[in-house]
Amino acid sequence: MFRYVIFDFDGTVVDTGEGILKSLQYSFEQMGREVPDMSDLKRFIGPPIHYSFTHYYGVSEEAVGEYIKKYRERYTVKGIYECELYNGMISLIDSLKAEGVKVGIASSKPLRLIYNVADHLGITEKFDAVVGVRMDDSRHSTKTGLILEAMELLGAEDKNEVLMVGDRLYDIEGAKGADVKSCGVLWGYGSEEEFREYEADFTVKEAKDVLELVKASK
Repeated sequence: MFRYVIFDFDGTVVDTGEGILKSLQYSFEQMGREVPDMSDLKRFIGPPIHYSFTHYYGVSEEAVGEYIKKYRERYTVKGIYECELYNGMISLIDSLKAEGVKVGIASSKPLRLIYNVADHLGITEKFDAVVGVRMDDSRHSTKTGLILEAMELLGAEDKNEVLMVGDRLYDIEGAKGADVKSCGVLWGYGSEEEFREYEADFTVKEAKDVLELVKASK
């Protein structure tokens, strides 16, 4: 059965979209670039921010650090609080723990910012392990690497007992790389088509469906 459930953070546990997208717009504005629509900037939610700036918007390696600095100039002061928990998430985590399941986070968001958001929402103590990247993502951490680190912290030795839950293709690919099962959620920034294309093992519509999935694995 699944004894360990690892969640992505942005777009899965917490809807941080408003703060992230407005702070990205601020970054482009401050750097003298045309400001993209928020709908277009949604592609930033999931992969590391360094990757998104360089691959989606052609920002050079020499300039990307300044773009990220401007982004965090707003995000760490205001954007970080423009967020809310997804419906049913608290109940899901509490129910999983009541079933004896250990719960973790594996996110491409900087670790300090994960804790800032989690502290703000009062959910930090609900997780048995929290894994994120360094502020500058100097290691260019992969999702697979983050999942494996979370597994180690959780004490998960049997990969068959691990379920990775996320809202984007990066979570599905990361789970495949770690050789664990994946579950795509439809309340975040991904889609059923995306999960089908990247061959998620499961797809769920509501938070309570994750609990049912875990129970059914017994």
